[in-house]
Amino acid sequence: MNVKLRVLSAGALFFMGQAAFAQSKKSDTATTKIDEVVVVAFGKQKREALVGSVSVIDKKVLETQQLTSVTSAIQGSVPGVQLISAGGQPGENPLIKIRGTASINASTDPLIILDGVPYNGNINSISQDQIESINVLKDASSTSLYGSRGANGVILINTKKGRKNQKPRLEFSAQTGISSPAVKMYKFVEAGKYMELYWEALRNSRIVAGDTPTAAATNATNNLIPNLGYNPFGVNNPVGVDGKIIPGANLLWNTDWEREILNRSSIRNDYRLSLQGGSENTTYFFSTDYLDQEGSVVSSYFKRFTTRLNLETQVNNWLKAGVNTSFAISSQNYPTQSGNSFTSAVQWIYNVASIYPVYRRDTNGGLILDASGAPIYDYGANGSGVNQNRPVFNNENVPGVFTNNKINNKRYDLNLSGYLEAEIFKGLKNKLQVGYQMYTFDGYNYTNSLYGAAANVGGRVTTNRDITQTINLSNILNYQKSFGDHNFNVDGIFESYQLEYSPIGTQSTGFLPGVFYHSGSTKPESVYGSVSKDRIVSVLGRLAYNYQNKYFIEGSYRKDGSSRFSADTRWGDYYSIGASWVASKEDFFKNNIVTYLKFRGSYGELGNNGTLNSQGAANSEGATSSEFFPYVNGYTTGYANLDQAGIYMLNTRFPGLTWETTSSLNIGTDFELFKRVNITVDYYKKASVDLLYPKPLAPSTGFSQILLNTGKIENYGWEFGINSTNIKNDKITWTTNLNFSLDKNKITELEGGNFVNGTKRWEVGRSLYDFWLQDYAGVDPNDGFMMWYKDVKDANGNVTGKTTTKVYADATRYFNEKSALPDIQGGFSNYFKYKAFDLNFLFNFSFGSYILDTQYANLLVADSPGRQISADIDGRWQKPGDITDIPVLLSAQNDFSNSSTRWLFKNDYIRLKAVTLGYNIPREFVEQLGISDLRLYVQADNLWTWQSHKGIDPEQSFAGTVNNRSYNLRTISFGFKLGF
Repeated sequence: MNVKLRVLSAGALFFMGQAAFAQSKKSDTATTKIDEVVVVAFGKQKREALVGSVSVIDKKVLETQQLTSVTSAIQGSVPGVQLISAGGQPGENPLIKIRGTASINASTDPLIILDGVPYNGNINSISQDQIESINVLKDASSTSLYGSRGANGVILINTKKGRKNQKPRLEFSAQTGISSPAVKMYKFVEAGKYMELYWEALRNSRIVAGDTPTAAATNATNNLIPNLGYNPFGVNNPVGVDGKIIPGANLLWNTDWEREILNRSSIRNDYRLSLQGGSENTTYFFSTDYLDQEGSVVSSYFKRFTTRLNLETQVNNWLKAGVNTSFAISSQNYPTQSGNSFTSAVQWIYNVASIYPVYRRDTNGGLILDASGAPIYDYGANGSGVNQNRPVFNNENVPGVFTNNKINNKRYDLNLSGYLEAEIFKGLKNKLQVGYQMYTFDGYNYTNSLYGAAANVGGRVTTNRDITQTINLSNILNYQKSFGDHNFNVDGIFESYQLEYSPIGTQSTGFLPGVFYHSGSTKPESVYGSVSKDRIVSVLGRLAYNYQNKYFIEGSYRKDGSSRFSADTRWGDYYSIGASWVASKEDFFKNNIVTYLKFRGSYGELGNNGTLNSQGAANSEGATSSEFFPYVNGYTTGYANLDQAGIYMLNTRFPGLTWETTSSLNIGTDFELFKRVNITVDYYKKASVDLLYPKPLAPSTGFSQILLNTGKIENYGWEFGINSTNIKNDKITWTTNLNFSLDKNKITELEGGNFVNGTKRWEVGRSLYDFWLQDYAGVDPNDGFMMWYKDVKDANGNVTGKTTTKVYADATRYFNEKSALPDIQGGFSNYFKYKAFDLNFLFNFSFGSYILDTQYANLLVADSPGRQISADIDGRWQKPGDITDIPVLLSAQNDFSNSSTRWLFKNDYIRLKAVTLGYNIPREFVEQLGISDLRLYVQADNLWTWQSHKGIDPEQSFAGTVNNRSYNLRTISFGFKLGF
């Protein structure tokens, strides 16, 4: 709350300062762009006519960032949107939630519309230089025309078009830069210190078991190397009975896994070429782009080629036509960068101590070379004896994986859309638009035949191809008519949508060295394939009326029929109504302070038909796969009895299942002060009902659950946007933007009352994000053991108090009033221009959330031989009487690193997300070279990060948990742009 008040106070001071500045220097003013045309659902509107909540990110904002995925530009630029960047693998997309989480088990992703057509490819196939604007639709009035798919908000991506009567303009730009992780990792102990610490853990465990300190010390010295398996010092017992490295013991290796696995200077190159222009009747825009970016993990990269051609022409005085075409092809090497797989790059750094070498060593510590004299990667499974068998992540080696395994993802994205727009008579137009997309994902994974997890089966090759084809047809009838001061705008729309998803995959084993494809396999393992279709047929209408461009009212209705539900529940009705009043146009309101004032309000109901696989099964790209027929009982095959096919029922379904519905209320105001400061304030409330929720079933039914429509969630909050033109004259321009939101979430209805979901317990009255954990009670100064609280109960089971326990299984889980949902989040940007120089920077920030860092917890124990240890271990308990929050080191298994409030940390951060400094060379210096303009610039992304909890990137997950994610990249680039 204090943080919230500080930010609000800062915003108020900023606003007051600009108002005062405006009074003293009114000549440098800028008026509100009320005539600006904004792209909305199925059309365009003047900004003044909007009754809903729409945020616009134009191409100027896009140009100031280095975007592999264009939706990343939303972060820090739009209030009410929670976005988590994808980490250090280029080509991965951010996770986005607009105005909270509207579902528990259905999709929470916003609907993406590209040039008026639903987009079902990977957003990384779209190049940022092709984008004119990104519009975020947040309330019911702006999204209801998307009916059963609009509950999670809508992102409209609009590509560039040429201009009429514009001479051909050719632009070429080139950019090259260097990337490195944006924040520092945890600090780890070096090899010698690690040996002493694990010796201490061995000794302490023997003392706890009853040995005398002397006997325990001797036991630890004698068993240190047998337990760890490796000896980086080359002497039999490198740690003496005093717990110190013995004199004369020389360290033979000290592996810095971070240096071996992460890139410190990955390269990013981007080359763009565009041509645009137009005649009196025809406009054109052509663009091509090549991006080559290395990731934060060694061997990772993303390479993409895109091209686009947009044409529009006025065929005659009543007919207009247009076509948008694009093609993208990309290649992505994607070593595992999250999760608990032994080949997960970041997890390896967190878990494998520096005492283990990259390459194989003999018993004396010398390198073992192959026949060609090259070192051999050490997979830690080489037999018995010293330096042969690693107890941690045995039979793997991540640097070896980079060389010996092969992972590649390829994507092909073809988009075609065209329209014909005919003016039937004055005011009445009909637009027919057809869109087709074919998106193909090819995944390839080769696991080495000689080393690692698949060596026992002679190597493994896994390939898959997913083809997604989308056809969308919409016919839009629009009528506009004015009668004096009365203005009407009516839309009647028919839309038909079909998605066909066809995945196929194969897996085989048994490969000779140097053979990487299925044709070289000696043992096919599996093959699968399927075809699914998803269809929606819709009719919709919208009526907008205004009086004197001062009083606005708008209503819309959509009826959807979806193939995802049975005939009895297939059709749904969605609607919205909204109104606004431009009060500043009233005669009584005229003044020189509040120069523009508008009030808005809307209400409507939206749907969510994004049903997901109930078992959480992922598609080839790692996202939870869609469930296209959630009301149909599923069956599985493959369990034959001799020559009789074996088929059994996989699940049981409720035929009356239907989509989730979200009611959305929005109340807002837009006002301008001194023709300089523009402020937008919105209050929203979204209530999602008929949630898809798995109801538990009795085991006697043969199934554990059935998916039903039950439950209700509310999301509500405030959004603020402040835009100020501080200075604007012939030489100097300075503008500022501050936006932030205060978002809340609450469960208002849930089948069964509560549901445990990992570190949360979902129950009525609580948020989806509230942590429910064992409550840490400190470290016992007498023995160094960690303690937790547990309830004390009377004979009737009533809780009468609390006490401490050292048995984790006995500890009680409590709500601790800490949440993964931030109290406040937003962005702050400034644009400066002085003559030919310009500077733009953008900060994004988040305060009030908490993160459960179990990765850090595992670094402060020594209960597994060979596991990495944090440098923070120096503060541990070592003798009776020590007051600390780091427990005693024990080599025996214990619960000290288990989830509890001990590992719950504030996750506040401020990030300098984007900086651009440019210089436009005066035209008189370049015209003689045949160049119309030349711009030189330097850009930096994620240049600086302040965070309350260090060691991990602050952008982890909406749930406030960690999963060994790679780190976001800090990228500094230099570039130029030529115009002809």
